[in-house]
Amino acid sequence: MDLKRTAKYALTLVLGAAVVMPAVAQDNFPDVPENHWAYKELARLKAEGLLVGYPDGLFRGGRPASRYEMAVAIHAAWANLKGITDGLKGQIDDIMKRIEGQPTKADLDNLKAAIEALQNQVKVNSDDISALKRLIDEFRAELTKLGADVEQMKKDIAALDKRVTALEKAKLPFDVSGDLNLVALGGYSGHDDEFGMTVDGRPTGFGRGDYFGDPVGVTRDLTVLHEGALNMTSNNETGPKFYATFVFGNMIGDGGFLTAFPAGTGFGNQSTVNSFEPFGEAESAWYAQRFYVDFDTSVASLGFNAKVGRVGYKINNYMFKRPDVTPYYSNERWDDGEWMFDGAILGFRFGGAKLNVFGGRNSGRLATNGAEIQPMFAGNDLNPYNFSGSNPFFVSANAYQQTTGRNGLAIDQSLGAHLWLPLGDKGHINLAYLWLDSNNVVNNGSSLLEAFNRVVVYGGDVSYQIGGKLSLNGGYAKSNLQYNDEVVLDEDNSAWWVGLNYGNKEDKWGIGGGYRSIDPLYAAPGAWGRYGATWNPVDMQGFHVDGWLKLSNNLSLMGSGAFMTGRDTDNSALTEDDTVRNLRVGLDYMLNANSSLYFNWENTVWDFDASGLEPSQTWFTVGFNFGLSDKAKLKLWWQVSDMDSDGGTSGFSFFGQDRARGGLIGTQLSVKF
Repeated sequence: MDLKRTAKYALTLVLGAAVVMPAVAQDNFPDVPENHWAYKELARLKAEGLLVGYPDGLFRGGRPASRYEMAVAIHAAWANLKGITDGLKGQIDDIMKRIEGQPTKADLDNLKAAIEALQNQVKVNSDDISALKRLIDEFRAELTKLGADVEQMKKDIAALDKRVTALEKAKLPFDVSGDLNLVALGGYSGHDDEFGMTVDGRPTGFGRGDYFGDPVGVTRDLTVLHEGALNMTSNNETGPKFYATFVFGNMIGDGGFLTAFPAGTGFGNQSTVNSFEPFGEAESAWYAQRFYVDFDTSVASLGFNAKVGRVGYKINNYMFKRPDVTPYYSNERWDDGEWMFDGAILGFRFGGAKLNVFGGRNSGRLATNGAEIQPMFAGNDLNPYNFSGSNPFFVSANAYQQTTGRNGLAIDQSLGAHLWLPLGDKGHINLAYLWLDSNNVVNNGSSLLEAFNRVVVYGGDVSYQIGGKLSLNGGYAKSNLQYNDEVVLDEDNSAWWVGLNYGNKEDKWGIGGGYRSIDPLYAAPGAWGRYGATWNPVDMQGFHVDGWLKLSNNLSLMGSGAFMTGRDTDNSALTEDDTVRNLRVGLDYMLNANSSLYFNWENTVWDFDASGLEPSQTWFTVGFNFGLSDKAKLKLWWQVSDMDSDGGTSGFSFFGQDRARGGLIGTQLSVKF
């Protein structure tokens, strides 16, 4: 029993002294019912010998305690505390002896564990000790009649106060945690020396050195990536708090095309897909993922919160959310969906509603190797395939292309307002308005657009729980291109969606579905999905469905499908007769609570009506997740790809190949500390 609990039980008894209790319990006082709020506390006090009750075994909670009875309780509390602290002194003396000399790493690890155990054990504070000192003075006469040495009791309490105060002062000003990750990726070419293709459009089996550009096996296309992060969080109970995450590794690097290879891109940056770029180790670098101060106060009687520094924010998938562009690496800071910027988030609370105003700089956040950490683009930046009429072609320009070669407007500064409104306890409404500014003026000579340097995104979504298992969601968003305050495009640039879902995770099955429409010129920094190797698809509309079924306690089946057609607008490249079908099926078998085997199949088929072409992309994946401990996990997987351009030499061809058949073998070891 630790100090805090002992003091809490004893002082609650001494200061409260009287509670009203009727009825019966076997291992407690017979006149204390099991449903009484203090039943467990009284049982513990009795078990610790701090309460003995009356000779007839009753507690008699309705009877006022006499001064003599109070003195007995105080003496028992003091004796219990002294026994604990005497034991702590022995532990502390042992720690001090082990510090002498030159401790080994094992000694230091053991010392750290011992100190943490002591910190968890010594939870009583100075106020509790002061209260006990006052009670000893108040009941001096009664304690003396009991035969207690009051002066010695006061000395012992004073010594305990000194120890607790020293421990409180010795507390570190911040907590430290972190993680270490190691990822190995071995790609290989397949049939007829073809490169394989990953779901983010990167080649597998791409040779290096003298074999650069040749189809090779795993040993010549092996990438080993590592990354470690150190998190620091202030542990002060009052005043502003700070949060910081510093990262070192070779995973983050400049994205680009083959001219940058073999210098290596790692996984590239945290926000764009590096299609057609082979894997490779990036130059090792440091970067700050976050670094901000967080404080709460009030303004004009409204609750107010501010985060200032390098912060992150997201709203919903369609308007403002960073896509997870690392399908072969699982890590919270890469996958959390927050757009990072150097600026501030100001939050206001009124009733159940929340208003956040946020803004800052979105470019120039560099790692020490010069790579942008999270460049933001508004537009179809994540789509490696674009379409001209009914004929697909390879990485060509669209209305958003810049001199940098990327499809999308690079965002340097952002400002936004986000209002969250509760719908009782069943749902909520999100409303947002964003100004996304570029330092560059874009005019690619297209007849579609005038010059522009800003995207204004606005809209909202609603989520509502209908009953216990049925939920409804939907929303609308629009993105206007502007030159400063002048709107230059406000048509064919909206998105809307609606969905209905049934089932909870605890159920044996669940199903969901919906409809969505994304205009061809919709340009928001969102993350609304992937069909094959096409990320954040636009110029499409149609239905989607997904579901899951627990075949047994250990085996689960998951599946999803999307059935889309072209928007067929004035600015569309796809007609309503052009379709895309995306199907996914997965099996997950739990070996135990921490380990599982899984199998996934994914197939995307495009059907272009005018040309008659039906290119397809297919992946088979088998994998193993193993929990080494509560802080260490190991993942292994093998993925086989098969992309068929349907005989075309452009469009969906891959490095001039009609087919892309190969594979990727990967592993990830993650350790948290």
